[in-house]
Amino acid sequence: MKKYFYLIIFNIGLTLCLFSCKKENNRLSTQKPVVQLPDKIIKNRTLKSDTVYTFNSAVLVTEKAILTIEPGTVIKSQSALGGKGRSGYIAIDRGSKIMAEGTADNPIVFTSGTPTGFRQHGDWGGLYIFGNAPISAYDENTGGEATEMTLKLMGALFPFGGGNNPDDNSGVLKYVRIEFAGVNSAESYGLGCIGVGSGTVIENVQASYTQTSGFGFFGGNVNAKNLVAFNNRVAGFVYANGYTGKQQFIVSYKHPYFAATGAFTYTCDAVLILNDIQNNPVTENTHPILSNVTVIGPYNNKGYNDALPWNAAVNINYGAAFTLKNSVLMGMPKGGIKLSDDIAAQHLTDERSEFSYNLVHSNVPEEAFTIDPNYVFSIDQEAVNSYALNHHNISYSKPEEIKLTNPFKFELPELNPGIGSAALSSADFSGTDFQNFFSKVSFRGAFGNENWMRTWTNFYPVNTAY
Repeated sequence: MKKYFYLIIFNIGLTLCLFSCKKENNRLSTQKPVVQLPDKIIKNRTLKSDTVYTFNSAVLVTEKAILTIEPGTVIKSQSALGGKGRSGYIAIDRGSKIMAEGTADNPIVFTSGTPTGFRQHGDWGGLYIFGNAPISAYDENTGGEATEMTLKLMGALFPFGGGNNPDDNSGVLKYVRIEFAGVNSAESYGLGCIGVGSGTVIENVQASYTQTSGFGFFGGNVNAKNLVAFNNRVAGFVYANGYTGKQQFIVSYKHPYFAATGAFTYTCDAVLILNDIQNNPVTENTHPILSNVTVIGPYNNKGYNDALPWNAAVNINYGAAFTLKNSVLMGMPKGGIKLSDDIAAQHLTDERSEFSYNLVHSNVPEEAFTIDPNYVFSIDQEAVNSYALNHHNISYSKPEEIKLTNPFKFELPELNPGIGSAALSSADFSGTDFQNFFSKVSFRGAFGNENWMRTWTNFYPVNTAY
């Protein structure tokens, strides 16, 4: 009931000040025919923008079928009102593909079918892509390593991902919104990629109002640009189980009204990097390469409750390694960067991991670069501070010192650097990890002068008429 109450208050408080400039917001779904998707799609199928598609249980695209979705198409779950319950997931099986190429003016939308004003986090299960790229997993039967995995709490029929083809192609996601997804499980996501290979294209995707995390990347090496995680109850982004892809222009925005409660080990990190999602003993090879990330935490924004389990902008745990450069991390209470176990901490000091050229603020200034003293023993807080400040990172005591335009305007964030902001310059792309894929921009954080989120994103879909 408390979650429902907060949604109502959020709805009332923002309705008066929100804009409705998006073309798709003005098209009522009642003007289009409605078609229900089957439980399985086993032949090539195209979803048309002149039709609204809905589903009740899970939808599996399998047997090498290709699901093509036209720009502007809306796919909705059933309504969760009237005792009908939440809808299932949409999954793309190994060997099948999703070709969802929207445009900035006509994005593809996966959303809740619940009426406006009543939509909630977790109205349906989320979108999941399974590929044949390598993955590091754990075999519970043998106690050894496995080459495939699933998210077991999503149900017995949930597919497996993983294989031996790093170039595997699972299709295209461009200009796609995923809203109100996830289930009451730490293993659910708005968009989950399990063993997805580098032949897959993921660009301009927003995952918002998720019951748990926004994006999950497990194994594989799919690259991605222009991703937005907004108002996710758990993490904005999770990287685990051998993920080694590259990502640039990433936004993780934590809404002050909504934080997960209950028995989640990790709740409110903006970015969470783990070697294995369950801390199983698998080879230590998770290593995302990230640049131009912008994290906005709740700070002291209206509605912020410091009793909720807010954590760090970037939390590294379970022996994971990482590279993070040219980023802006601000507004989280327990660290801009937090090393939560000893092996992860050692990866930083032995230079397997890299954290450099970042602008960092924490609500507790002395914890801008921090460790969990209960689990980190090989280095102390002073050593982490020394590393950070010797690798071209800058710590700020107040978020306004970073000079983003209007970062805490959560109904329509303005995350571009303002005049005199250190984020406008001094990005660095040296090193072998940055010789390809990355756009060699001068700015730090996800934005320079251009706001690439305009037109296709939606930060308040509660009242959008689909």
